[in-house]
Amino acid sequence: MPDLLQRTLAQHSPDQHGYCRECREASGIAAAWPCATREVAEEAEYIQRGGLPGTLGGRHRSSRA
Repeated sequence: MPDLLQRTLAQHSPDQHGYCRECREASGIAAAWPCATREVAEEAEYIQRGGLPGTLGGRHRSSRA
């Protein structure tokens, strides 16, 4: 579903304050960017280009050895 992937990457982009434009609660509180959804989409894009799952890294990835 490449169209869904590209739409997700476009929607989950940072605003001028470094928060995700899409991950915003009704109260106005937003997730810090990159949000978890953005990182999942970036991982999917990486895998689509031939990368190995789980090797991209990212802010939300645990640092277990």
